[in-house]
Amino acid sequence: GVEVEELTPQRLDEILRPIADEIKNGKPAPKLDNENDKSIAEVASKIFPNLNETLEATALDGDKNEIFKVPISEVVSKLSSQSGIKYLLLDGIITKRLLDGAKNAGIECVIGHRVAKLTNSTDGMTIKTFADLGVS
Repeated sequence: GVEVEELTPQRLDEILRPIADEIKNGKPAPKLDNENDKSIAEVASKIFPNLNETLEATALDGDKNEIFKVPISEVVSKLSSQSGIKYLLLDGIITKRLLDGAKNAGIECVIGHRVAKLTNSTDGMTIKTFADLGVS
């Protein structure tokens, strides 16, 4: 690679032009990465506006009814006492500890802002970010 100090003004312009254009013209509309995720995306788009920037997690059942909404700090302990959850949406990072709790609670789908580096498999759970689903 090249150090920043070694870049020419022309090369800097080439690198930053797309970002500058995006800022001027507004961000492109988010789009769904995979058409198979359409039902999950619908769930996420319904919950996201009330969840974003709250540092909370929302659990939904198979009929997309809210089971609980708790601060992220309490979500793992709350999962151990709940059942019947299909979707877990959170305003935060999906961690290994959270996934272990979700797996024990029988959750099928976890959606968050980012996913931490995970070492083991997800054992059939669907893990998505809001960006993957074209929501954020």
